[in-house]
Amino acid sequence: MNWSLINGTVVNANEIHETGYVSIQGDQVSGVGKSISGRDGLQIDAAGCNIYPGLINCHDHLLGTYWPRVGDRRPYLNWLEWDNDLKLSPVYAERQKIESPDLYKMGAFRHLICGVTTVQDHIPHFVRELFAKGLSIKIADQFAMAHSIGSFALKWGDGIVPEHRKALENNIPFITHCSEGFDQETINSVKVLAENNALSERTVLIHGIAFTDEDIALLAENRCNVVWCPVSNLYMFQKTARVKELIEQGVNVVLGTDSPMSGSTSMIEELHLSREYYQSFYGEELDPKVQFEMVTSKAAQALCLKDRGSIKKGNAADLLVLRSEQADPYRALVEMDYNEVMLVVIDGEPVYADPSFESLLDNTGVSMHRVVVDGVEKLIKNDVMQVVNRIREAVGFKKILDFLPVEEV
Repeated sequence: MNWSLINGTVVNANEIHETGYVSIQGDQVSGVGKSISGRDGLQIDAAGCNIYPGLINCHDHLLGTYWPRVGDRRPYLNWLEWDNDLKLSPVYAERQKIESPDLYKMGAFRHLICGVTTVQDHIPHFVRELFAKGLSIKIADQFAMAHSIGSFALKWGDGIVPEHRKALENNIPFITHCSEGFDQETINSVKVLAENNALSERTVLIHGIAFTDEDIALLAENRCNVVWCPVSNLYMFQKTARVKELIEQGVNVVLGTDSPMSGSTSMIEELHLSREYYQSFYGEELDPKVQFEMVTSKAAQALCLKDRGSIKKGNAADLLVLRSEQADPYRALVEMDYNEVMLVVIDGEPVYADPSFESLLDNTGVSMHRVVVDGVEKLIKNDVMQVVNRIREAVGFKKILDFLPVEEV
């Protein structure tokens, strides 16, 4: 089907089209610009709205989707100390009652309602292939990997050297947790990667709270990528990556939420907290455009997603439409809230919408479920309440999930 959003402000990192249009043919963007004249097909008025590329979350563990956060002995020395507390917690025992496919589906809905259309799920591929089926968003699943660097790393992948080689040969990212803690092995993580020739533009390092000046110089020299997860870092370690220094050195910095058992409830919280932290720690504002790029174009660059991260002809038709009073569309995105999400499109199909876009759904034939999200009525393609109710049945009470503020109409 061919259709277009018209009269919206189309936002990319390199250009903004006011009173612009985005045309969609099948699952791809077929046109974008300032004028819609002469174009065929259904036209949906997006006046008063900003149209963005669908957001990309560069780090999560979807199998770990649950609430509340765990950790009574903060700050932790490293991830393993926290993981030991997690496994001994009553909340973890409660989570274990839930079927793994439902944890994945719940995680996908968590991202969808704030405009995330692609997420990187950091877990061995065979686990994801078992459970990540029929999700409401896309999974970035083409990557080489290690869990982390050190003797107590989980045995994910075939080892640093072969996994990094695999990334170079296949033009996919090599992704690993790195410098997530304060023990000596963790502090030496970047040095170990350098000794193994595993630093390159394909290298994606998650967290980096222990990066030294030498580490940052090495990452910049080798054009590496860093996933910044400030909510998780500040919760577990009371410290986060030296993001200003990384950006100034030219390292590609992107955003990730981590799982809600240590990280943020949503990309909305991650965007808000990262701004607050930057202002508090550095005494200056984090440029909204820079932050926008962290969840769009630069995120796509880090994950080697050539068809995502910007709205251009031939790219996947993954879109987020927001209504905001902010004059600056970049600021509107980074300060957004749930009720401002008007429409989410994945591969050309509306999957989440405000009732004001109901005419689009009627014309495209997409069947939606009515729900209340954070107090506002919305329409969602897959039955999120069916999943929520199964989870409540599994744990035996009406579980409230702060990261999924969804209820029946």
